[in-house]
Amino acid sequence: MQIQKIILYSHSGEKRILPFELGKVNIITGESKSGKSALIEIINYCLASSGCDIPEGIIRDTVSYFAIQIIFNDTETAFIARENPNVKGIQASTTVCLLRNIGEIPPNLEDINSNLNVDALKDFLTRKIGISENVHVPDSLTREPLKANFKHSRFYCYQPQYLVADPYQLFYNQNKEFVPQSIKDTLPYFLGAVNENSLAIESEITQLKKNLNRLVRENRESEKIKSEGTSQAYSLIDEAKEIGILEQSVNPQNQREAYTFLEYVSNWEFQPLTVKAENSALKELIDKRSELKVELGKISDNKKAATDYLKSSFGYSSEAKQQEIRLESINLYNNSNHDKSLCPLCENPLTNSIPTIENINLSLANIKEDLKFTKAESPRIQSYIDSVETQYHSVETELKRIEKSISALYVENEKARTIRDLNLRRGKIIGRVSLFLESVLVEQETENINSKIENLKSRITELEKTVDSDNEREILLSILNKINLQMSKWVEDLDVEYENNPIRFDINKLTMFIDSDTKPIALPQIGSGANWVAYHLLIVFALHKHFIQNNRPVPSFIVIDQPTQVYYPPEKNENVVEVSADEIAVNKMFDFMFNVVESLTPRLQVIITDHAYLKNERFEKSVTEIWRDGLKLIPHEWLAN
Repeated sequence: MQIQKIILYSHSGEKRILPFELGKVNIITGESKSGKSALIEIINYCLASSGCDIPEGIIRDTVSYFAIQIIFNDTETAFIARENPNVKGIQASTTVCLLRNIGEIPPNLEDINSNLNVDALKDFLTRKIGISENVHVPDSLTREPLKANFKHSRFYCYQPQYLVADPYQLFYNQNKEFVPQSIKDTLPYFLGAVNENSLAIESEITQLKKNLNRLVRENRESEKIKSEGTSQAYSLIDEAKEIGILEQSVNPQNQREAYTFLEYVSNWEFQPLTVKAENSALKELIDKRSELKVELGKISDNKKAATDYLKSSFGYSSEAKQQEIRLESINLYNNSNHDKSLCPLCENPLTNSIPTIENINLSLANIKEDLKFTKAESPRIQSYIDSVETQYHSVETELKRIEKSISALYVENEKARTIRDLNLRRGKIIGRVSLFLESVLVEQETENINSKIENLKSRITELEKTVDSDNEREILLSILNKINLQMSKWVEDLDVEYENNPIRFDINKLTMFIDSDTKPIALPQIGSGANWVAYHLLIVFALHKHFIQNNRPVPSFIVIDQPTQVYYPPEKNENVVEVSADEIAVNKMFDFMFNVVESLTPRLQVIITDHAYLKNERFEKSVTEIWRDGLKLIPHEWLAN
């Protein structure tokens, strides 16, 4: 996969198109702050990045859509456009526009419509560059298995300005969390050290092990049944006799007879016994009983209230009657003309006045009237009590009848449960007998299972050898040795220290070592930005040469930003770099890149952005744009809109 174009769309629909030649070195040179360093992040954003690292400022203020046009190894092209997240005030757009085989002319802004999400685009790119089904299973169980996809292939395609001279990291985003481990887990696959069919083979091994466990279990059960066959057969016969399938008189004399009776049991026509159990009727009776109990309680309350009232009335009448009798017996107040200032008994003057005779007689008359009313009410209350008593006995009788019905249904249901248990036991014994008879294998069948077990074990061992992790480690070591050898040869073409010493890439530490005569020296300890840039170029180009020569599924382009920064500071904006002490080293660096790309033509594309402009024929022919004198990534007229 290589890049044909980068296209930017303004908010009003204008296009800024950057074309690139395939299979060659493409150079964009220009002043600082012209937009060169943004190209890597624009490409990465369009190629299904989860976030947007395009720098804030003029670019994100003026662009509505970022787009690229790419071509795959099968010559199919794809136009990918992704909206500027600033348009909607979000971190990154989750949808993209993917158009396939649109030709040379990019679509207009109004024709761009998002038609799939970023994950779908990543899956599409994963398939198109040829990443097959794969999975990395860690040796420890502290991490989940990792499946290599297009996202992991991009680590080897970008060398931003901050990375190309960094002694502590070699690959894109290596300083982000989890990325170093992802590189370690997936790089063996991209190098070709992992069997392409390992996932399918692992799946087949898993299925074969399941079949093997099943056969071993069946064989073990068969052997156990055969060893305990006679005693278990007699035990099953006793159970069948107990539940009525066999007659009590059955008494097999040998194993053959026992198996004959068991054959009869297994073929016995199972007809479940039935019994009527009215669960709905039981529920209705229980509900009716509850209603009657409530009604009986109300009647009992009424009866008690009437009885209490009658008792209270009787007590009052008795007391009032006694008072009346006492007063009348002495005929104390018959003289109505008696002087009320004298005592009616001794006729002596009274210090305090006493109630008049009329008042006492009036009270006595009232008592008599109340007694008449009480005597009149008593028969009616007694009649009400009698009716309540009758009603109480009627409801009580109905309640007893319902409780008897409920008890009868409980008994019936218990019988039904017993019969269901019997049906269940009969069904179970028939099933157990059938299983027993099926498990009693003849010797030939046992030998057949043993043969299948041995064949499965042999097949599993054979497949496990093809995915042997030790074998994969040996292959990876061999590949890395070849890459190290290639770098050691190429180092002569660059201006570096220790050029006569072997170079070694350590995949576990993700750094490089120079094996000097005295000790290995890690990249950060070498010193000098020129050395760091050179070793970055060595590892990236060595990996891509291996990827290309072995048809590995990695995009065939490298984007390098500011490789001359350690020689010419960015603030130096001359149009042409004159001869200087560093020019030889810079020319050697570019010649190295030209030579590698030409040796792999047309399968590797390199895009370089730099502020320097070399007086070099190969350099000048590779320049696609010069961003000076007002020409930049973003056209000047876009700023006025």
